[in-house]
Amino acid sequence: MNGRVRPILLGSILLVLSLSSLMVFRALSSPSTPPYISRLMPALNYYEVNGDSQVSATVTLGNGCLQPTSWGTPVQSENNFSVTAKVTDYSGPQISCTLAIVNVQYTYSLGQLAVGNYSFTFNACIDFPNYSGTVDCNNNRTTIFFEAGTSSPKPPLNDKIELAYQEVNGTSYVKASIVVPTCFRMRGWSDASQSGNSFRSNVTIVDDSRLMIACILMNLLTFHSYDLGHLSPGLYSFTLDLCKVFIGWGTTNTNSSKIMDTTTSTDCSSTRTIFFVVPGNPAPQPPPVRDWYMIFGPFAIIIMILLRLLRIPMG
Repeated sequence: MNGRVRPILLGSILLVLSLSSLMVFRALSSPSTPPYISRLMPALNYYEVNGDSQVSATVTLGNGCLQPTSWGTPVQSENNFSVTAKVTDYSGPQISCTLAIVNVQYTYSLGQLAVGNYSFTFNACIDFPNYSGTVDCNNNRTTIFFEAGTSSPKPPLNDKIELAYQEVNGTSYVKASIVVPTCFRMRGWSDASQSGNSFRSNVTIVDDSRLMIACILMNLLTFHSYDLGHLSPGLYSFTLDLCKVFIGWGTTNTNSSKIMDTTTSTDCSSTRTIFFVVPGNPAPQPPPVRDWYMIFGPFAIIIMILLRLLRIPMG
């Protein structure tokens, strides 16, 4: 009886091993669930700077797994421009993404265009490396129509600060513009200081009309470009503070009398921050962990029980 039972049990063991190996192989090789398509909500804005036509693109990154890897180069076909940017989504099975919504911006310089009507189409392709390299190029596209060369777009309102990020030959720039209000004059732009991935600078304007100095009765639009150098790939921020200095006459009390003197007050409450991403390949993400041991574990227990029944030593 034992002579017939032992071959049957050995055959059962081989069958169980074959089935378990097949299931483990299928679990490891089966494709993951198709990824959720990210919506970047791209937005475009056209403006001119000293006759140079520029289009700024803004995309919304909904989590920390989304990283722009290339902003692309515009291609012109007659009066139509188009560009394709690339974004990598490192999300995947058992990969946690930081919950943070960040708007990043990039500016495309189109040069001095002839008078006419133009269009600019921006398309962002998202690559999903953890989902068999799936690429989505159909859900993040937008187009702006504009007229170049006839009149410059309206400048920003009083005290409004405009910031735009641009990369030229690997060098990062932040272009800033402000409106110098009536009776103010420029004092100057300070150099940008860096702390980690954050940059900060300030621009100072002065109102000394109270000293009866001639007052300019018009708003002036001024520009400045910050050269940030070659930055490593990653997310950065740039903050610009607009400081207003008010100079006027006042009185200073002494022991015996009051003396007329100048007074100075400063207001730096106007500020603007821009977030931007330097394209590149971030640190590689860990590969998804397959729960193969959850499949193989029960079969290992069955094999041990069969070996016990066959009275085959296990060690």
